[in-house]
Amino acid sequence: MRYETEEAVALAARTQEKIGTVFNYVETHINPTRLVNVNETKISAMVKALREKGLEEVTIKNSLGHLKAALNWAKSQKLIGKVPDFPKFKRARKKKAMRGRPITKEELERMIAVIPEVIKYPGESDKSRQRKAEIVASWEFYLWGLWWSGLRLEESLNLHWDNEDGICIDLTGEFPMFRIRAEAEKGAKDRLLPITPEFYDFLQEVPEDERTGYVFNPQAMRRHIDRMLPSSVSKTVASIGERANVVVGDKGNIDKKTGERKPRFASVHDLRRAFGVRWSRRVKVFELKELMRHESITTTEEFYLEENAQDTARTIWGACDAGLRNSSRNNPKSVENSGADELSQSVADKEVRK
Repeated sequence: MRYETEEAVALAARTQEKIGTVFNYVETHINPTRLVNVNETKISAMVKALREKGLEEVTIKNSLGHLKAALNWAKSQKLIGKVPDFPKFKRARKKKAMRGRPITKEELERMIAVIPEVIKYPGESDKSRQRKAEIVASWEFYLWGLWWSGLRLEESLNLHWDNEDGICIDLTGEFPMFRIRAEAEKGAKDRLLPITPEFYDFLQEVPEDERTGYVFNPQAMRRHIDRMLPSSVSKTVASIGERANVVVGDKGNIDKKTGERKPRFASVHDLRRAFGVRWSRRVKVFELKELMRHESITTTEEFYLEENAQDTARTIWGACDAGLRNSSRNNPKSVENSGADELSQSVADKEVRK
């Protein structure tokens, strides 16, 4: 409690949530009566339990990082005399793998098509049907907005038409921009960043008299809820992805009924990945870094330049005559003959020109 109220309170809200989750792990799997009970043996047993629960190695490693930081703080406060040794993990590759993948436009359209099946609004009256149509429309607008903007989950839900305290649309300059305050963005810096023409055109479809308040407000099925929590929005998008059967990976959540791990279905971040891949083909890497609002250009290179390499390979293979490739497999000398014929023809052409 002291760590959360004295030290962690200065950290980002998302980090505080992760710390709270780690402390829940400690209470569940170690249940210490005193701080010194959080020792090497107990921590090792907790790691074993988390693995059996199905958590990925990187998730466990990051959780132990938060726990170690808390125990280091406890030592600085003279609450413990020694920080316990933590278990070692296999050295991971420097390249961090995506947990999902960029989805295609066809997959996005499938997700939008199943929104009415995911949104369960009670009642069959005209008023109920109208209310359900409004909710469905708000989610359709939200998913298309994520597709065209590349915003992160919390960025999208904080995006404002006219309030400059967080993230807002700025149309006062030569080009439309995002104006982002430090406290509303992952990079913790005040920024002015460009809006893509596609997203600008998307926003232009909103009538001018409605351009106030939050840009996106995906609505809850319960009328008394004005704004959904980011966690609830994330779960709803994942439910839409699952309903549309848009699989983006093989390591999803544990099925509570069967106890088996489900595939990973499309999430908010997979729409952001799709945005990043599309624009990686159009702009230079340092421009993409600004567009994606990455803190380091290394992040941009790791996640998006590999996709460009695949595109390059696709172009190279497409440029090579398929018939020639097939004949070369059946008759290796045909490639040599083909090259000789081309050379002879080239020499003949030169002679003619002379």
